[in-house]
Amino acid sequence: MNWREYQALQRVSELGERFLSYVDEGRGDPVLLLHGIPTWGYLWQGLLPALSGPHRVLVPDLLGFGYSDRRDCFDRSIGRQAELIDAWLGKLGLEHIHVVGHDIGGGVALRLATLFPRRVSRLALLNSVCYDSWPIEGMLQFGHPGAYRRLSATAALRLLKLMLRQGFARSPDDELLEGLLAPYATEVGKLSLIRNASALNTNLTTEVSPLLTRLELPALVLWGENDAFQPVKYGERLARDISGAQLVRVREARHFVMLDRPDEVGGHLLSFLGGAGAEPLPAGAGVP
Repeated sequence: MNWREYQALQRVSELGERFLSYVDEGRGDPVLLLHGIPTWGYLWQGLLPALSGPHRVLVPDLLGFGYSDRRDCFDRSIGRQAELIDAWLGKLGLEHIHVVGHDIGGGVALRLATLFPRRVSRLALLNSVCYDSWPIEGMLQFGHPGAYRRLSATAALRLLKLMLRQGFARSPDDELLEGLLAPYATEVGKLSLIRNASALNTNLTTEVSPLLTRLELPALVLWGENDAFQPVKYGERLARDISGAQLVRVREARHFVMLDRPDEVGGHLLSFLGGAGAEPLPAGAGVP
């Protein structure tokens, strides 16, 4: 599925003065997939067919990202994102949901699980920001307010492609990179992404770090073990702090683990979330 086909699946939900674009596919226990920066819901398109068989899969574009509201002058932090996702789930009438988060989407998932625990039934974290593991240097530079004036949309896109390539075990094709960055190829999209990057705040994960040991829910920590952005040591720490969490290291995978190893990641998630076609996690998965 190319990015235009994926975008055609999106619906729109109003949240006060803002709006959220999202995909809602399948039936069954609801699963929420949260993307990171600088991607959007399209990040998960390869897993949609497998996960939407036994589950209702909801894939929002976070506010300011993808094709959700990108107007200027509002809070895009992961703290505010968690509050908006909680409000949106309430609007959909979903009291409990399985949550899967990647990158800053994992940070949002951690805040949902610790601060809105009634919402989260199961928690899966894929190469997630956590503790003081973030922001990475490239995003700090991109988020400087002056970047909007220094960089054209074309130049910004070129830099983002170079950055993204470091997140793959094998060089991704141009069509995939174009799809992941399509919403940010215009001046409006560029400014919105710069604002998103400027909102990255490590305090919003360190704040909830002491609460991780209090979590009482099934948890999976799934990590591309060669990630240079979010090293696997942070996944190991999460698995120690969240009681009973399973740690699965994915070999030959980097930050975009679901794109490097889609079949393996899909199998692990189905096993963890349950449903038809689920296979057991491999022997040896877990905290050493």
